[in-house]
Amino acid sequence: MGRIKNRFLRLIELSLYGHGILHFVELGFAIYEEAYITASIAGFGAITMILGALFLGHSHHNHSLKKASLDN
Repeated sequence: MGRIKNRFLRLIELSLYGHGILHFVELGFAIYEEAYITASIAGFGAITMILGALFLGHSHHNHSLKKASLDN
């Protein structure tokens, strides 16, 4: 079961990276079209997605498991 969970988390992480890259592409097109408000929103989305993927990474821990082990 743990292997499936780890693969699912990895899939989510890669999806966030891909989504962030697409936002960077959108940012480039928005700047090219001189749509600066759209570019700022796309840039914010790109940074949010990339940072989400970086922070999720392999550092995701289940806090309820830690609490259960401390209660014993």
